[in-house]
Amino acid sequence: MESIANKLNVFLADLNVFFRKLQNYHWYIEGEDFFVIHEKLEEYYEEVYKQIDEVAEHLLMMNYEPLATMKSYLQNATLVETENKKIKKEEVFSVLVNDFTHLMQEAKDIKKQADEKQIVETSTFIDGMISDFNKKIWMLKQTME
Repeated sequence: MESIANKLNVFLADLNVFFRKLQNYHWYIEGEDFFVIHEKLEEYYEEVYKQIDEVAEHLLMMNYEPLATMKSYLQNATLVETENKKIKKEEVFSVLVNDFTHLMQEAKDIKKQADEKQIVETSTFIDGMISDFNKKIWMLKQTME
């Protein structure tokens, strides 16, 4: 169970870095379709914020402590922060596809381990996130066509 909790904490750290990255892009996006992309990025970071809370609460329900400081997130995250700079939609979409794919793979790894250890609550919990990430990846790829 501890190894799943550790994976969930890395996932939590990555969600926090991703949240900040989305918010950064929301602030720094420029160019064509600004209003639409600006709004979509806000929608994404609000959804990720809810996922952060859900993962932390899931860890607490498992009797484990979730990471809760920026320092601990940055020390444990496998996603990389972004810079404070203006950015165009093509770069944003490419990074988002990569990051959502990374998060989906992490979620699948957590689910696989939970299934192997027959921890149904964690396996079921993570299903919705896998589905959500998969849909977002598909939609972003369609936008990039």
